[in-house]
Amino acid sequence: MELKEYLAILKKYQQTFWFVVFLIVSMGLLYFLFRPISYSTSLTVNITRAGQQATPDYKYDDFYRLQADEKFVETIVEWLKSPRTVADIYSEANLDFKNMSLKKLSRAIKAEKLSSQVVAISFGSKDQETAKNISQAINKVLAKNISGLNENQKENTWFEVVAHDPITIQDSLNFILVILISLSLGIFCAFWIVLIMHYLE
Repeated sequence: MELKEYLAILKKYQQTFWFVVFLIVSMGLLYFLFRPISYSTSLTVNITRAGQQATPDYKYDDFYRLQADEKFVETIVEWLKSPRTVADIYSEANLDFKNMSLKKLSRAIKAEKLSSQVVAISFGSKDQETAKNISQAINKVLAKNISGLNENQKENTWFEVVAHDPITIQDSLNFILVILISLSLGIFCAFWIVLIMHYLE
């Protein structure tokens, strides 16, 4: 079909075309106005040593100590990917997780190693109070896990967690972007609906 034939079809069904566009744009606008409010939280955790070796001849020089720190930070990151750890965190924060799948639990909290001693943790929540509870729960669960590993250690330089105050901000959507996406989707759907109507005639 030539372009003028498409234009003739669109002109013939222009009311249907613009109705579909208007409907989808309206749905996008309603979603923007009535979407559930959510928050994103960023939490920085430092991994430090609980003490220093009181000995004139060291066991580990700075290089090997930094290597040990880096490996332990990687362990922290892997803990936070585990559904078991996330379930413990949610339980500590008094949040219900029984209806969540293991896959969703493993993705609920994101952790990234920034350096040999720093882990950046991020997660979403429905309100600021929940975000605060989850942040505190993360600190407690990590400290408990580290303490459990330390029970059988005879070193006095074992690891400990120091968490900074979390930063929580409300998630936002760009109004213009929502309208543009809705408009593009509306035109696309309207075009094909009009063509199908023409074909079925």
